[in-house]
Amino acid sequence: MGSPPTTKTYGYIFCALAIGISSILIQARHSPRWMKYLPQNVASTKSYESFESFYPHYLDEHTLHITRQLHYVGTSLFLITMVMQPTLIIPAVAAAMTGYSLVPFLRGFATGIPEMAIMLLIYILGGRLLGKSYVAMMKPLVFSYSFAWIGHFFYEKNKPATFIYPTYSFMGDFRLVFDAIKSQISS
Repeated sequence: MGSPPTTKTYGYIFCALAIGISSILIQARHSPRWMKYLPQNVASTKSYESFESFYPHYLDEHTLHITRQLHYVGTSLFLITMVMQPTLIIPAVAAAMTGYSLVPFLRGFATGIPEMAIMLLIYILGGRLLGKSYVAMMKPLVFSYSFAWIGHFFYEKNKPATFIYPTYSFMGDFRLVFDAIKSQISS
């Protein structure tokens, strides 16, 4: 008889289920059969249906050189802390995929709070089951968002897109860095 599953095993199973269900939702939302589950009333604050249509708006919210520089630092620190704690990559991917899969279903909400809450729940529960402390799990988030929000609140003087589009904003941070590396955006 084998030993009982560990909490870490449950963490891997939980994250795998979140990723699997998210993958199904991402594929299914393009099916006419699923269209009836999408909200008919879309909040006036949620005009972007895809990341591709959102990204130009994201760039408009990051016009100052210092804001982009702070985002590069925050996103880099996020990636460094993830590399230093590779177990956290799994719940981070599970949370991001869950958020992305739910975007069309949550367009009726005026804010991104429900989407953000679900993503945080997946990340924190998955990370905790995988044996990480709350402090270890929060480091990547605090590093990345503190730098980004300093740029928005003190320099750009606008509200971060995270509060309306948390998933697209998260994706935008990485795309911004990628575009800067490819020299498509001036740093």
